[in-house]
Amino acid sequence: MITPNGKGMFQTFNDGICTIHCIDDDGNAGDVVAKVRFQKRTIGVTRFYEAMTAKVQLDKLIRIPLQPWLTTEYFIVIGAEVYEIKQAQEIMDTMPKASDVSLKLTRQRRVSDAAV
Repeated sequence: MITPNGKGMFQTFNDGICTIHCIDDDGNAGDVVAKVRFQKRTIGVTRFYEAMTAKVQLDKLIRIPLQPWLTTEYFIVIGAEVYEIKQAQEIMDTMPKASDVSLKLTRQRRVSDAAV
């Protein structure tokens, strides 16, 4: 959303800290690439049904400060839960710029011992 002064809407990331991990050789969350604060977002009805139509399950949507390199080739860990990134969408009209990250909980994956 753009405010009347032409600046983007100011974002806060006060809901917690997540870590972004490389995927190791065993398919688990390996080395930590970044540690960032996040804001919980609501998965809207449209996004939810579009994902279901594409046979993709979404469990969580978070907003983080912009990470232009972030792709589906990383895992995000929040607490002890490992999530696959299903989509990372750049949000350019906020201050600071941000990424909305759609996540799917992966019950089969864990954080590798070396990534603690």
